[in-house]
Amino acid sequence: MSLFEELKRRNVFRVGIAYGVAAWLLLQLTDIVTPILELPDSIPRMVLFLLVIGFIPAVILAWAFELTPEGVKLESEVDRSSSITSKTGRKLDRIIIVILVMAVAFLLVDKFVLKNDAGPGIVTNAKNQAGQDDTGTPGKSYYAGNESLAGSKKSVAVLPFVTMSSGPDDDYFSDGLTEEIINALAQLPELLVTARTSAFHFKGQNVPIAEIAGQLGVAHVVEGSVRRAGDQLRITAQLIRTADGFHLWSETYDRRTEDTLVVQENIAEKIAMALDVILDDEQRERMRQAGVRNVEAFTAYQKGVELYTRAHGKGEQISLLRQANLKLEEAVSFTADFTDAYIVSSDLHTHILISHASGELDGNITQDDLENAPAAIRANYDKALLYTKDEMQRSIVEYDRSLLLGEWRGLAIRSDRALAARGCQIAVWSQLGSGAFGKAQSLLDAYDRVAVCDPLRARSWIHMVRASLWLGQPEQAIRIAETGLKSSSHDWVIAPYILALFAAGRAEDASQAASTRLQSESDMLITKFLLAAMNGDKAAALRWQEQYLSKYGPNDRNSLIMEATQGNRNEANRLAGLIDRRPFGYMALMQTIYFCTCGAPFDLESTPVFAAMLAESGLPWPPVKPIHFPLKDW
Repeated sequence: MSLFEELKRRNVFRVGIAYGVAAWLLLQLTDIVTPILELPDSIPRMVLFLLVIGFIPAVILAWAFELTPEGVKLESEVDRSSSITSKTGRKLDRIIIVILVMAVAFLLVDKFVLKNDAGPGIVTNAKNQAGQDDTGTPGKSYYAGNESLAGSKKSVAVLPFVTMSSGPDDDYFSDGLTEEIINALAQLPELLVTARTSAFHFKGQNVPIAEIAGQLGVAHVVEGSVRRAGDQLRITAQLIRTADGFHLWSETYDRRTEDTLVVQENIAEKIAMALDVILDDEQRERMRQAGVRNVEAFTAYQKGVELYTRAHGKGEQISLLRQANLKLEEAVSFTADFTDAYIVSSDLHTHILISHASGELDGNITQDDLENAPAAIRANYDKALLYTKDEMQRSIVEYDRSLLLGEWRGLAIRSDRALAARGCQIAVWSQLGSGAFGKAQSLLDAYDRVAVCDPLRARSWIHMVRASLWLGQPEQAIRIAETGLKSSSHDWVIAPYILALFAAGRAEDASQAASTRLQSESDMLITKFLLAAMNGDKAAALRWQEQYLSKYGPNDRNSLIMEATQGNRNEANRLAGLIDRRPFGYMALMQTIYFCTCGAPFDLESTPVFAAMLAESGLPWPPVKPIHFPLKDW
């Protein structure tokens, strides 16, 4: 008898097939159970390893032993004339059929039940990328990409490439290269890509890869280095699987600086392919067009963004924004097709007008600034709109442009479109046209979605907490704030958190937090004022108001909030009228409404300009009143 026939007779082939099908089914079940039970990501690999190792003993046992009516015996001890291997083979055939039916049933359930139950874009693993449980609010996080992202391990953070040379612009060049790779990968709906703000949080820090991945909620990390010497360029990049530190891909590029764009495109494509993303020509082209595609432009832009970020820290805001705009103007001089640069440039002029409309005294603002700012905002947003790359980005730019320029006809519809964007994109001023006007849930969902790919950005947590306050859900606001405060101690997260504590009946905790957790004295004074107003203590509220205004006044916008929450309706209307008559007063009034969380802080009759614009917007009036201020009876 030939070896092949003997293998058949001893049912070795049948045992191998049964083992293989059963092993595949076990691996699929393990892959489902692992995230549900919050088991380590290494469990499926361990199971696979054991099953592969176990295949050889299973085949050897099938060859060496035989099942008989008396039990299992060595094949050499069984009389061929009394062998029942043919009957055993038929039993194995039936077992194989049963396992195959189970496998087919599993595939059908997985395709038509498990995935569809999640709904498009809802992260269904027991702990989502924002680190929250799926069992309650804020337990679900949204990512409006491919629904296969639910529980997906196709997630990656591109960390800032390390600069290995000391040229004056080398660090900005490395940052620009990193951001270009992030922008390219973000075009792929199959991937969850950490946004720039969160990825750059770790720049210059010696933090273990596993810890970074844990904070960002990603399964993979890209790191690399850049060395420039004249026109010569050496770039190294590697893709690391964070669960075990395994390098899925790495490469070194020795090129000239003029080849930078080709290198960054190649890196992005290699990362995508290493993560099993199938690229077609349309996707490749979208990746290539995503970035700036000009080395000088993205280097200048990085300088501008650095100054812009510093400007939103403490002090010298207008001065730093002026410096930022010089670099941003340089960036667009190299390439006009630069939507983000135009949007960031408009921030200087927006702050100039809002500060003036709010009645703040700022010696850095000149009369020329006030006269030129509206035209500068319009020019920047017109160019930003001209160069938008897709309908989603266009809807975001259209909303911000309409809000800032006071062109409010249809603003409510534009707000809905902007909030429905995907991925990490969100309008700069999305909160003003939504939170107070019945769209707080949409605002919460939008920033919750952004927090999945940008978890270390304070802005997401600020507005998720405030959106929860607008929904009248202080307990939810507390849970979200406590999650956000693990990564950001920004005062603007802490302040609404304190209000939520008081609204939830935890007055003592709120008072203690107001005294100990706020870093800015101005934020501390305003928050203590609001706690006193929420408590109905007018004398205490007045003391905090006087302390604030003596040190940080005048500020008509904040004074309006204070007068309204104390129930001083006539004074609130007087201040609202002053603001309404100033250029850009409508933006200061929108901020007043959003931060007050007190319903209508003024009567529309006192603000005729704002009232006329609101009538065209489609936004309702009065705003909802989620926080009760006992002294305010309207």
